[in-house]
Amino acid sequence: MTCVTKGLLAQFYGSLDFSLRALIHYRTSAAFGKPLDYFIVEEPWRVLEVLEKSVGVHNAELILRMLADWLRRRNCDATIEELRRMLSDRAAWTDKSIGSA
Repeated sequence: MTCVTKGLLAQFYGSLDFSLRALIHYRTSAAFGKPLDYFIVEEPWRVLEVLEKSVGVHNAELILRMLADWLRRRNCDATIEELRRMLSDRAAWTDKSIGSA
């Protein structure tokens, strides 16, 4: 089980520098017709796929590591592997004990 929720994902995204958020927003909107905010709230299991296709695999990995560090500072010790699963596997969000807040 992990402590990652949609709310924490949204807080992390909001904490990024404006220039990085603007880049992600533009690239995601261009590639998918929707901003990353939509995927965080409505389809969090697609966030990794969306980032990889929008900003590239390497940059998506960097953002994933930034998320892990950000969560760790908030006493959520989710591993990179757990985050990768949470952000790419719909089944990870169907477990009623995670992801709702």
